[in-house]
Parts: sequence; C-alpha cells; structure tokens
Amino acid sequence: MKLNQINISFIKLQKGKSLLIANEYFFKLNKTTTTTKYWKYTLNGCSSKIHTDLNDKLLKTIDDHSHLPEKENIEVREFREKVKQQQ
Repeated sequence: MKLNQINISFIKLQKGKSLLIANEYFFKLNKTTTTTKYWKYTLNGCSSKIHTDLNDKLLKTIDDHSHLPEKENIEVREFREKVKQQQ
C-alpha cells in the first residue's frame, strides 16, 4: 500500500502514551531515535510496523498483517479514552 493511501491518527492514553491507528490497526511506540519513531503492531505474532518522523509524518510501512482490521476495537477504545478524559 502506498504511503499516501494510509490514514493515520492517534489516541492519547491516560498515562500520557499514544497509540497510532493506521487503516484500522493499532500500533504502539516501540522506540524513538533522533529522527524517527518506530511503531509496532500491538498484538504479538504480527510483524507489521510503521515508521514516522518526530512530527508524526508517515515515512515507511511494513504491512504484513495476518489478521483482520480492528474497526470495532478502535471505536470502543476511542470512546473509552474520551470518557476518561472527561472525568
């Protein structure tokens, strides 16, 4: 998939961390260098990865998903985080 066809967004978690959402899949921040953030898929066994620059601009994807997207889980998680932020 081409980089310009990937829609990314972020969910801010209560503990200050972020989850990257790309085409209905969750990614967590794995490592940050002086130029790049490395995101990996949240479930073990999936080798998909995303690289962004420090301003969260998409640089590279390794799109090796062996499972279906998580559209429903994303909607639930977004709702849950909104409720937590309002408390």
